[in-house]
Amino acid sequence: MPSVTARIIKMFARRTIKRDGLDHDQLVRHLRSHFNHTPTVTILPRGVRCRTLQTQGFEGDLVTVKTPLMTVFYIHGGAYIAGVTRTYHNLAGRLAKELNAAVYLPRYPFAPEAPFPAAVNRMIEGYRFLLDEGHDPANIVVSGDSAGGGLSLALLIAIRDQGLPAPRCAVLFSPGSNALADGESVQRNSDSDAMLSADMIHAVTEIYVPNRKDRIHPYASPGRADYSGLPPMFISVATDEVLYSDAVSVRNQAEKAGLKVEWLERDGLFHVWPIMLPFLKEAREDLPKYVDFIRRCG
Repeated sequence: MPSVTARIIKMFARRTIKRDGLDHDQLVRHLRSHFNHTPTVTILPRGVRCRTLQTQGFEGDLVTVKTPLMTVFYIHGGAYIAGVTRTYHNLAGRLAKELNAAVYLPRYPFAPEAPFPAAVNRMIEGYRFLLDEGHDPANIVVSGDSAGGGLSLALLIAIRDQGLPAPRCAVLFSPGSNALADGESVQRNSDSDAMLSADMIHAVTEIYVPNRKDRIHPYASPGRADYSGLPPMFISVATDEVLYSDAVSVRNQAEKAGLKVEWLERDGLFHVWPIMLPFLKEAREDLPKYVDFIRRCG
């Protein structure tokens, strides 16, 4: 049974975030009003510091230990139209502590002002920045949640396509991977998902990828792409969320390509629950699972 905290979060999300019947402009305003102002208290572990970086190739936050040996490039979610790095400081802080790592939280341009592929291009710039700064790709983890999970996948494919050195592995929480929004769970779980609905998913894909022909591009719908040459992947998803099929598609494509894949699904939880550290019991329980995966990928 989900924890009391999980049930409270689901109730709060259903009442405040989940909305049907909004036009595109209304949906953008609605999600930005919530995702850009999350009521998160930052509690960093001892020895972990956070600072803002703004340089050529990267703009965002750096959450790091004093002498990191590993690098995490974490791409935040927000339906490609919203979100702030501050929401992820607690997760980044614990990854930094557990992995002795520097965690980079990039900012990227949002649709509709900057539709596909602007965010993908910015993530490629960010990865090149890490390489130019001397970060060993064998110790770089690409990670992200929801839209950030989709951007993580697009980045991995672009890294391969451009002949760049592959990162160590990828960790994906409820990745959005299908700009056609035709996954079986989109409709099936529209009522059970506490945060998102089929109506919201269809609207977001239209906002992010307004050109219908672009929606089948591997960087827009990475759940349909060829994963040959990509690194190992850890994927988590809640069974009753609308993006369940998106995550399954990623797992299937990864297994088809012969990649090492670890899969975590939970019943009764909500979209991207692993980011709710340190407040959610289930997030605390699952942190060691993907930390261990990252370590074993070396």
